Amino acid sequence: MELAPVPRDPDDLFVPDLTEGAEAGLYLSLFELMNEGLIIASDETILEVNSAVCRLMERSYRDLAGQPLSSLFPNERAFLKARGALFIQGEMRGSLRVSLPGGRERDLSYVAAARIRPGVHALILSPDPVTGLTPKLQRAADTVWPRLAAALDQPALVIDARGKIMAANPPARRRFAASGGALTGLDLSALCTLDGVARDTAPVTVTPTDGAPAIPGRLLPGPEPGWQVLLLSAPPPMASVDTRASQAFRLAPQAMLVVRDSDHTIVAANTAATRLHGRDRVALVGQHLSALRTDGADTLTPGRWHWRGSTAAFDADTQVTALDGAHREWLLTHPAPGSAPPPAGLTGLDLFGNNARAVLVTDAEHRIQSVNAAFTAITGLDLDALKHQPLSNAASGRQDAAFFARLTHSLGTDQRWQGEFWLRNRKGEAFPEWLSFNSVKDADGRTIAHIGLFSDLSARKQAEARAEYLANHDALTGLPKAHFIEARFNELAPGAQRRLQHLALAYLDLDQFKQVNTTHGHAVGDQVLQQLAGRLRQCSPRVQLARVGSDRFLAMIHGVELLSEVTREANLLHEAVSAPLRAGDTSVTLSACVGAAVFPGDGANFDELCALAAAALERARLDGPGAICFHTEELNTASFEQVALERALTHAVSRNELVMHFQPVIDARDGRIVAAEALVRWQHPDLGLIPAHQFLPIAQSAGIDLEIGQQALRMVCAHAAEWHQAGLTMPVAIGATEHMLTYGRLHETLPEILRSSGLPASALELNLPEACLIHEHDDLVKTLYALDSLGVRIAITGIGATPLPLGRLRQRPVHRVKLDRALVRDLANPDNHCVLAATLAAAGALGLGVQAVGIEFADQQAALLALGCHQQQGRYFAAPLPPDDFAQLL
Repeated sequence: MELAPVPRDPDDLFVPDLTEGAEAGLYLSLFELMNEGLIIASDETILEVNSAVCRLMERSYRDLAGQPLSSLFPNERAFLKARGALFIQGEMRGSLRVSLPGGRERDLSYVAAARIRPGVHALILSPDPVTGLTPKLQRAADTVWPRLAAALDQPALVIDARGKIMAANPPARRRFAASGGALTGLDLSALCTLDGVARDTAPVTVTPTDGAPAIPGRLLPGPEPGWQVLLLSAPPPMASVDTRASQAFRLAPQAMLVVRDSDHTIVAANTAATRLHGRDRVALVGQHLSALRTDGADTLTPGRWHWRGSTAAFDADTQVTALDGAHREWLLTHPAPGSAPPPAGLTGLDLFGNNARAVLVTDAEHRIQSVNAAFTAITGLDLDALKHQPLSNAASGRQDAAFFARLTHSLGTDQRWQGEFWLRNRKGEAFPEWLSFNSVKDADGRTIAHIGLFSDLSARKQAEARAEYLANHDALTGLPKAHFIEARFNELAPGAQRRLQHLALAYLDLDQFKQVNTTHGHAVGDQVLQQLAGRLRQCSPRVQLARVGSDRFLAMIHGVELLSEVTREANLLHEAVSAPLRAGDTSVTLSACVGAAVFPGDGANFDELCALAAAALERARLDGPGAICFHTEELNTASFEQVALERALTHAVSRNELVMHFQPVIDARDGRIVAAEALVRWQHPDLGLIPAHQFLPIAQSAGIDLEIGQQALRMVCAHAAEWHQAGLTMPVAIGATEHMLTYGRLHETLPEILRSSGLPASALELNLPEACLIHEHDDLVKTLYALDSLGVRIAITGIGATPLPLGRLRQRPVHRVKLDRALVRDLANPDNHCVLAATLAAAGALGLGVQAVGIEFADQQAALLALGCHQQQGRYFAAPLPPDDFAQLL
């Protein structure tokens, strides 16, 4: 297939950077020309999108780039299904359903390229079917790649695995086809040989077989497995300069030559240069600079040069200016014989006025003299606003006086400076650009001006972000590396110690995983590890995971108050490993040994806990495959008890073993009971009465928390309705989870429970965790407003443990806030006292009721009352009581 060019503005020439590591920017530039949407993503995060994706998804670039990959999908199940198909099973074509603003959904077809780099994937999205769904349509390789290659102004060849040319764009045909004939089907070796090929994606030296000089090039992955794209660097005589200066270069009255730094070869010349030197442009381009100088000098030092003219030699003051920050090309400017040297202003304004890159010119004292139209376009600041102002006035203010002192010192000593420069626009917003500054001298060697050329830093920033991601994440699984877990541990440990919570580090070592690679191959082994990593990542919100070896993972368990919860989380990880995994048609069942240590009881820092967890892992390995071992012996016993407890809990609802206890809420001013707090208990036949915090986490892992929550609601409403019928009309509060609101469809089931019990909705208060305020889940927000419309009162618990979300409290239908127990427990702490006073003041300003929980001592009750917190609950007043005992208390 031959590639037809894409119509576009001839002055808008695209010359991609082929230096090491620049192929990502090349791809992104090319894909901006596509009608199809392109997403570059890791296993978890959207790294880059093109404009077509923004149109397809009806979102802005900022709403997509850098966001979780799951945000593209209507729900978590759809995300996991798509992720498994794309990145684990490696499906190249298919369809997927994405979410649009306003709760809408859209079906898109995709062509996928998994792992174009370690841990980095590409998706091409289209609203129309692709190969495999509609046979009559062309493959993406036949429709996408022609437009990409045709957009290049340099030769591009698509080569298959046998080395045959499968496609060639017009510049390639002009370069290699002797009579303009087709190149497809020929062996690449018939046209050229490649030197320096060390890997699939690398710079190469291309030596044409027709005896022409060698050409630098680059190999990139092709549109089909095993194919490659060979890009050749073939700078056209005027292309690069046309992009920089356009008509200003060609029509300037002074002679101008562009010289390549590496060999001082002339690569471009304007009309004045051809006239003064008596040679046409074709004869000048490709000549060595020394051929135009009567003294044969081969330097680029500005000053008075001796030139060969059209009729006779002449002397002229010659200025030398770097055209880019890397000093790959230099612009030589000199007047006609006998004319005066150009004023400094001409260099900045007339020469660079039409430059596509932003240009800023200062005088020798670093006062701004001119800016071009491109500078005004990106900043909104014109010359009238900046002329004669110091250079720092064009900056954003992020860089201090010391920065500008270093810049001016470098210009004074080296006549050049380059680096990151933060500009500001008319609105005062800051943004980074790459600035290359060069000094301009007159014939006497005096500095008369400084010319600064700006380059867009977005591609550089994107590449840095990708490099940072790969430096902190495992390339195969996308999991963080160990230092990420260490940083999170050091961040969470102080707060956990204040709240009397535990952190745990656990090593998971896969048993005999090498046999999977030996039996099924490394490709299957990689897919199994990717699928396992995704499963472990999803098994619990309290676990953060890192891959620390070929078959070893490090898990940090956080946010737990009881040691029994540590064993539960460790068992969850263990069970996630043991469930069967599929890689294509292969089913693999794994087991893992687990070794864990707990902070602060076992160790005081990350390194110490890691060492203890590693020692526990070794003991587990001695016990055999699938063993779990804790550094604390107490937890080894608890781990076995945890499994037995989970089995018994699955029968608790059907056997009516769940019971409700009630604790009074007191008005501390007069001691009246003003409300009741309902607490679920498990009446275990052997272990006795078990409080909620010991079995509800187990219920969540067993998937029966919704069933238990519904049962608890029915019992609470039934008891409260009896008291109401007896004339004891006080509100009753009961806890509900975010899971109940989003997946339990509480707004649909609760009305039926209230009707069957006869309890007014206004007599029921739901205690919700603070996370229900923070999360933007659509179903969650809708449920909150539906419950409010029903008449149910909503309270937010745990207030004060984190900064108060005032905006969300104002936006959501909340009636009461309940203080965090740790805040009440440490009331003597001056910091806590200040936080409590501020919380009460904010709640009062928002018109919210406040209730303190966990009151155990008289001084706590008195201090809270003095601060204006009247509603209080805790064992200082009464312990939780069975329904009959509580009714007697009333």
